[in-house]
Amino acid sequence: MKAWRVHDVGEPADVLVLEDVAAPTRETLTGLRMSMGGWVPAGTPGAAPDPHEEWVIVDVAMAALALPDVTMARGLYPVPVPHPYITGQEGVGVVTDAGPRHQHLLGRRIAACMIQPFGSLAEVAVGVGMIVEISDSMSDADAASLLIPAHTGYHAVIRRGQVTAGEVVAVRGASGGLGSACVQLARAAGAEVIAIVGGKATVDKVAHSRSIGAAHVVDTSQEDVATRLRELTGGRGVDVIVDPVQGPDASTVRGGLRVGGRHVLCGHAGGLPAIDPEFYLFNHSLIGVTLGGYGPAEMRRMHEETQAAIDVLVARGEYRPTPTEIIDFDAVPDALTRLANRETTGRVVVRC
Repeated sequence: MKAWRVHDVGEPADVLVLEDVAAPTRETLTGLRMSMGGWVPAGTPGAAPDPHEEWVIVDVAMAALALPDVTMARGLYPVPVPHPYITGQEGVGVVTDAGPRHQHLLGRRIAACMIQPFGSLAEVAVGVGMIVEISDSMSDADAASLLIPAHTGYHAVIRRGQVTAGEVVAVRGASGGLGSACVQLARAAGAEVIAIVGGKATVDKVAHSRSIGAAHVVDTSQEDVATRLRELTGGRGVDVIVDPVQGPDASTVRGGLRVGGRHVLCGHAGGLPAIDPEFYLFNHSLIGVTLGGYGPAEMRRMHEETQAAIDVLVARGEYRPTPTEIIDFDAVPDALTRLANRETTGRVVVRC
C-alpha cells in the first residue's frame, strides 16, 4: 500500500517519504503493546503489560492533518515516537478486521484515532481507542475531522476547564482544528467566547472564528492580547484562557486573566515553555490537559461520555467539524508546511 512514512527528524516536507509498505494486519499486531508513543514491542519501557484489544483495521477513505504531524516530524512531540512510522492520527474508512470488542463494526464506516506506526496517511490504518460508527448523513470529510478535536476540546473545556454559562472564555489558536472545537464547545456551554488568532494573512482567521461562534476576535498581529482581553471585560479579565498554543507568550497572555482565573493548557503549537512562577500571585490555576495517561477503563468511560455529548450538540446544530480544505494524497508535504506556517484554518483533509 502507499503511505507517508517518516524515518528521520526534520521539517515535514524534508522527512516525509511516500513509500510502498505492507498493510497492517491482525498478525502485524500480535506481540505488540500500546504505549503513549503508539504500538511498541512487548517489554518496551512504558508499554502496557497486556495486549490491546480495542482496535480495528480500516481501509482509509480520508484522513485529517494536524499539528502532531509537524511536531512528530520535528522530534518535538511530547512523547517519543519510534521510527519509522506512518504519520497521521485521525481518519475515516471501512473496517476490514477488528479486535474482540469491535467485531460488530466489521464492514461498517467508522472514524477513529489512528496511532503510530500505523497512522492514517495510508491506504490501510489501525484505529484504536476512539472508534465511532459514522451515520450516512455525515460526509467523509466531516467524519475525518471529528474525533480528536471534539474529544480533546471537550476534555479541555468541559471536563478539565469546567467552563460554565455566563463566563468569558478566551481561546488561543482559535482558528485551528482544536481551537475551532474549543470555541464551539465553550459557546455551547453558555460562555461568551473571545477568539485569539494570529499568523499569516493568507487565510481569513477572523472570519473563520466568527463563523463558529466567537463574539470577539483578537488578532495578535494587530493588538496586545492581555490589554485587549481586559478592555473587552471592563478591566476585570477573562474567567478562562483555553490554550492549545502555549509557547513563550503564554505568561504574557495571562495578564488578561482575572484574579482567580483558569489557564487551561491543552496543546503545544508554540512549544512547551517553563512555567512563570508569578502565576500564583494572582491565584491563577494552571490546568494541564491530555487525553493520555488514564487507564483503559477510564479512557473508555470518558470516550463514551464525550461522544454522547458531542452527538447531542451535533444534532442541535451547536457543534460541527471544520474541514476547510480537501487535498490529494500527494499534496500532504506542502499542506503540512502551510499548517506549520499557520497558513490554514480548521482541518485540512486528505483523500487516501
